[in-house]
Amino acid sequence: MREFLKGLELDDETIDSIMAEHGKLVTKDKEKITDLQNKLSTLKENSTENNNWKEKYDELNAKVEKEEQDKKLKEEDTILTNNINSVLKDKQFVNEYTKNSIINEIKTALKDNANMGKSAKDLFEEITKDKTDIFVNPNAQIDMPDVKDIETGNVSKEDFDKMGYKERVAFKQENPELFKKFNE
Repeated sequence: MREFLKGLELDDETIDSIMAEHGKLVTKDKEKITDLQNKLSTLKENSTENNNWKEKYDELNAKVEKEEQDKKLKEEDTILTNNINSVLKDKQFVNEYTKNSIINEIKTALKDNANMGKSAKDLFEEITKDKTDIFVNPNAQIDMPDVKDIETGNVSKEDFDKMGYKERVAFKQENPELFKKFNE
């Protein structure tokens, strides 16, 4: 550049002045370039962080949607179970396992398109028809101790309450103090 200015027949002082000014401009431009490169680097970093935040947001959003769906399904299941329980309210099953199995069978049947229009009561009757040993027998025999089998020292209040008249008379003769205690 200096040679070019000398070719224009400028004096050395003017050339030095022009070169100094040119140096200042070049330095300012280099500073601007460095500043812009730094800003670009920062933007790239922020862009990566924004992508990470977007991924986290999407994951959280999916999790919230799944929880809402699970909650809705659970509420629907609770309502269905309560409706089925209202049909079964007067039924006495032999145990909870049997009752829960029947409830689950009814739920499955209600979801089947082949049972469209059938009520839980209708399905219950279909499912339990001709099945035995799922309900408590209201006429079941109570196992009561025989008069001969009663050992006076091992009789509980519960055993005493199950005794008939003859057993109580025999018990009173064998153990009058315990008989008096149980009759109080």
